[in-house]
Amino acid sequence: MGLSGKEFLIRDLLIDDQYGVVKSTATVQDAAKKMKELGVPDLVVVEEGTEKVLGVIADFDIVQNAVAEGTDCSSAKVISTMYTIDPVNLNTPVSVAFTRMQNLRVNVVPVVENGKLVGVASIQDCWSYIPDMIPDERGLIPVSNTRVAEFWFASIAAVTAFILGILFPLAGVFGFFIADQADVMTVLGLADVRGGLLFFYLFEAHGTDFFVPILSLIEQGGAIWGAIIAISTLLLIFGIVGLLALIYTSFADTKNIHTGRMVRFFLPSVVVLLLVLEWIFFAIGFAVSSVPVVVGVDPVGLTMSILSMILVILAINRDYIFKEKGLIESEKPEVK
Repeated sequence: MGLSGKEFLIRDLLIDDQYGVVKSTATVQDAAKKMKELGVPDLVVVEEGTEKVLGVIADFDIVQNAVAEGTDCSSAKVISTMYTIDPVNLNTPVSVAFTRMQNLRVNVVPVVENGKLVGVASIQDCWSYIPDMIPDERGLIPVSNTRVAEFWFASIAAVTAFILGILFPLAGVFGFFIADQADVMTVLGLADVRGGLLFFYLFEAHGTDFFVPILSLIEQGGAIWGAIIAISTLLLIFGIVGLLALIYTSFADTKNIHTGRMVRFFLPSVVVLLLVLEWIFFAIGFAVSSVPVVVGVDPVGLTMSILSMILVILAINRDYIFKEKGLIESEKPEVK
């Protein structure tokens, strides 16, 4: 299997030219003050007079090599605390710069051109430019760029799921259950002679010419309706959070930025769980009602809720949908 993607050079990166420099004759305390002044965690150490790059001093180095050792920071020189790393130039492969920082477990490497310092490259920037060494072969649909395809799929699926499963029930386009209007009025202790149907949405129920906030059912219907309100509120909140989590993690994948399981799996999964609980608690609410209520499922609402949950699950497991297009060609038998 070949490499997917080209080999990038340091010149392809957006070099950070907002770096700080400290002379080799400066003290550790001077370096710490300059870091605070510039709001940066690292300073490039250059030789007094020649401006030759000697290394980098980081806030972590000051803590580990000076403060923790009881060193007098007001007299100790930065060269005693800094780490030494060979600078890279604009034609250095990004993978080489990344490996250099990874081996030393440091965050930045100086970038020089014709012997002069032009900026620094961070390990995070380099990581996002390193091409995948192993093509994605887990999916089903062949595409030329799996991560871009996964980003667009997850984004569209997440937005669609939010609209169908949360936004439309919130706006009253379709709901969860359909009840006899007279029965619900009886539960509320009201007389209703008009009849008709009552459609239960996320936070309220709409009748022929009026609506009933679900909150008003708590007093007569019991705490179960309070739980429904709580679940509806959480569904709306986590629906937004889950939507953003899916879009963020899929975009982070395109930049090789690591994201944790909390954002990648847990937050979107909570949306599916809450949507299931919404249906279950609505059913329980009608089942334990003090007054028998004739109720039925809104078929459109149920279909859209199921579709919404499927879209979220597919967006979470987007890695298993697309595969590297080159694999299909490489798997073809060679014709002699």
